[in-house]
Amino acid sequence: MLFGALCLILAAQDAGPVAGLVTSSLGHKGIGGVAVTAGALHTTTDSSGAFGLAGLPPGEHRFTFEAPGFFRHETRLRLDAGITAAPLNVELTPHSSISGRVVDAEGKALAGVQVEITQAIRGTGSTWNVWGAVTDKEGRYRAIGLGPGTYLAMARPDRDTSEEEKHAAVRTYYPSAPDRSQAGRLILRGGTDVAADIRVKTVPVYSIRGMIYDDEGRPANGLVSLESTEVLEGPTAKANMRDGAFEFPKVPAGDWRVIAEAEVAGRTLRGATATVVNRHDVENIAIRLAAPFALAVIVEPSGAPTIELYPVDAPRSQAAFAKANGDGKLEFPAVYPGRYSVNVFGTPKEHYLDAVMVGEQDVLGRERVFAEGMAPLRVVFKPNAAGVRGAVENCGGASVLLLPQDEGLWSYPFIQQRSCDRTGHFTIGGLRPGSYYAVAVDRIDGTGLDDLGTLRRLASMAERIQVESGRVGYVELKVQRWPE
Repeated sequence: MLFGALCLILAAQDAGPVAGLVTSSLGHKGIGGVAVTAGALHTTTDSSGAFGLAGLPPGEHRFTFEAPGFFRHETRLRLDAGITAAPLNVELTPHSSISGRVVDAEGKALAGVQVEITQAIRGTGSTWNVWGAVTDKEGRYRAIGLGPGTYLAMARPDRDTSEEEKHAAVRTYYPSAPDRSQAGRLILRGGTDVAADIRVKTVPVYSIRGMIYDDEGRPANGLVSLESTEVLEGPTAKANMRDGAFEFPKVPAGDWRVIAEAEVAGRTLRGATATVVNRHDVENIAIRLAAPFALAVIVEPSGAPTIELYPVDAPRSQAAFAKANGDGKLEFPAVYPGRYSVNVFGTPKEHYLDAVMVGEQDVLGRERVFAEGMAPLRVVFKPNAAGVRGAVENCGGASVLLLPQDEGLWSYPFIQQRSCDRTGHFTIGGLRPGSYYAVAVDRIDGTGLDDLGTLRRLASMAERIQVESGRVGYVELKVQRWPE
């Protein structure tokens, strides 16, 4: 009885208090007025950034930290019964911004121009963001609330701003590049305001003309749009149609995609074609529209992961997701013919994604043409996932990245990242067996994880490790600087 009573007393005890300091990642000075929350308990940091919380029961708790001008931070801490204060020091990242002026070739301010700030990623189905701003009467713009990362700034002027008949002002990347591949990258590290003046380019323009045909070869009227084949570019222009004919009268040199959609007999038909404009008008483009088809999906073992078909030669808006049909089976109800890559999100516990099969071909990490009449898509998971554990010398706040050595798998969920524990150790599980690069870096620029050049630089800095099914490999790392 005495033992049972003692257990009840200990269970009723509160954990020791939590005390710490909240500082800014810029300058490492304390931040006053930060709201600190743990469950139902709340407090605010004093002018030096210090805080304290008492009255929490033993166990794991989630702490959140919020302050104007900083990004919200969340962390977990396990508390034990007793009177010793648990330390919890946190660093908040301040918002950054990009600002500047948009001017014409003569340096005159352009008012009312839309400016888009995008993360500099290559687009493999990953999440991406766009921040918008409009220039004032002095041509100034400002995008705020940006996190650390690599960005591009692009101005979209009115194409009719040029008085020359065969020239037009075109969308222009900072500092003055009409092509995304030549754009200057803007690197934000938290709490910085980067200047990015954009001088809009005026370039020769040409026409693209052609015809749209339905799936039976008849001229069809519908919606026709033009977009750059560069990643993250939205439609640049739309054309009116007459008897199936269309024209885009002011198109600068470059690689373009013409996209068409029409309603025919209650069906939505779509089609697209790529073309290159180079010093001459482009004539006689022909686009044959096609109807969508259903594609069955088989998951082994049975389950319902999120499966995406990400278009390679069509607008990203035409990405398709598998859904359960009336019989409870997974299928893509409407896939338009074209080239796609397959993304799979969500893995059964203690399994790994082994293959994505179409017939006898494994398309995991590969592009493939999808067309009506093809074999079902078969998603194969296998048990006995592999793992990696290791130690990082003087880890501190560093992070560990694990990349497959197969570049075709350089996308979510195959790129793994972890933080070290307090002893500098880490563990990564649920891995597909194979060869990996392991590297510890002082920070992670999230946009860089979808940039091919950055990933290749990370791979060149990394240790190599081979992991087998059901086994855990071990690696020792030293912290390296994130590649710029």
